[in-house]
Amino acid sequence: FLFTPSWETLKNPQVWLEALTQNAWDTGAGWGLILSYAVYMQARHGAVKNAFITGVGNNTVSLLSAIVIFGTVFAILGQQSMAKGDILTVMQTSGPASTGLTFQWMPQLFASMGFGRGLAALFFLGLSFAAFSSLISMIELATRIVVDAGVARKQAVGAICVIGFVMGIPSAINLDFFSNQDFVWGVGLMLCGAFVAFAVIRYGLPRFRTEIVDSVEGDWKAGPLWDFIIGRVVPLLAVVLLVWWFYLSAKVYAPDTWYNPRSPFSVMTIVVQWAAVIGVFLAINKWLARRTLANVPADTE
Repeated sequence: FLFTPSWETLKNPQVWLEALTQNAWDTGAGWGLILSYAVYMQARHGAVKNAFITGVGNNTVSLLSAIVIFGTVFAILGQQSMAKGDILTVMQTSGPASTGLTFQWMPQLFASMGFGRGLAALFFLGLSFAAFSSLISMIELATRIVVDAGVARKQAVGAICVIGFVMGIPSAINLDFFSNQDFVWGVGLMLCGAFVAFAVIRYGLPRFRTEIVDSVEGDWKAGPLWDFIIGRVVPLLAVVLLVWWFYLSAKVYAPDTWYNPRSPFSVMTIVVQWAAVIGVFLAINKWLARRTLANVPADTE
């Protein structure tokens, strides 16, 4: 099933929406983690090769995970003589934000294997380490901003960890809240990516490419096509995706409660939460910029 193309699905905009938001989340491009990696990446490594390796490597791991998950679910439910369509329905509704695919089906796979208990422990231990390794870049992204504003690194790390932990508690104890956050900020990644593209456009696309992207010896050249993608394709995709997401929310996810900010999948819950966060950023932007520039050494300004 996984490797049999269904070409007609490419005509469905929702497929493109979900694929783009998934990649924006999965690669870290949409939520700024690329900035953490960029800060600590040596210039000699080259941005273009690293971006290519990140995309290919990430999607390869995702494909391997899909093989495991699809194989597991089809094998277990196939033994119960379920039809393929019914199995797919189970997969599509397997826990909030598809959490059941890992936490419901993988334990069933290990339960049917020799040494399954030990392998299950190793699998979820590895999954935990993968989560913590991803968490490092998330913490560092916020920490670096606070440190650049003049806060001591030790205090910055502690404050970011505490704030992140406290803000994560509602999602940890309430799956409905978790589903809402996944819904609202899944497409919010597109907005973040659009802001990054906007910043590059303001800096100047040809200038940015020649001075920063294409300036490393031995790296691949992005070329003028990169200018077109960042300047035209990315903004267009951002607008289309946002409009389509709002349409789905109003017509499919919450047609009767689209105006209610307390409805977990409504248009208004997206608008209110985005407005709150953007409002906070706008309120502290000039202050944060002044603090950051004040801590830049004179010879690097």
